[in-house]
Amino acid sequence: MQIQAKAQETSQNHLAARPMQILILDDSELDRQRLLRLCQDAGLVFDATETATIDTFMAALVSGDFDLVFIDYLLAGEDGLDAVDALAQMTNQTAASIMIAGEGRLDVAVEAMRRGCSDYLTKSAMTVDGLQKSVTTALERRMMAAALVDAREQRQHLERAMRKYANACSSEMKSLLSASLRRVRKLRGQTTEDNIRHDLGALEDCIDRMWDAMPDIDASLPQDNAPLLALAPARKH
Repeated sequence: MQIQAKAQETSQNHLAARPMQILILDDSELDRQRLLRLCQDAGLVFDATETATIDTFMAALVSGDFDLVFIDYLLAGEDGLDAVDALAQMTNQTAASIMIAGEGRLDVAVEAMRRGCSDYLTKSAMTVDGLQKSVTTALERRMMAAALVDAREQRQHLERAMRKYANACSSEMKSLLSASLRRVRKLRGQTTEDNIRHDLGALEDCIDRMWDAMPDIDASLPQDNAPLLALAPARKH
């Protein structure tokens, strides 16, 4: 059965009326509740759909539109990698996905990423900081992949998801966007393929628009972040 859980809303959050849509696949209710508490502690504003089997997971994918998906690798009688395959086949989904598994399973991480998972998180790394970093990485990778295949609608959906997430983690996201822009510019300088340069240009525009949507927090950032902020997108006038 799917259980709806809504994180606490804050009056200062201008995106509270548009929470992130999160889908969780884990056959342990205790682990699902732990993950939900971590998301809340990380400052996310979200609606969560909980599923315990791949069948209910697939039913949720058909009926919902998600920004972020968490998939547990070890399921009762099932394999979380099968859920990754199911997500990859859903043409209506642009969600970033994170595989959760135990220690020492690098093989699972590699295989999950090969099949389309956006990031990988071990259960021992499931802290507020670890969760924030994994979500940030997953959203960034998913958006870059969508940009490189020129999937405009996917890019727009993921851009909205990143804006929602950025509102909770502004400082980390500004550094991420600066670093992403640096990588995009480097890639554009290394390729001579016109279509790839065009797609990377579209991604740079996405970064520019997201930067403009971010709260003005420059004054609160540590001094050692200055080199990253210097790479911020040029403002359009």
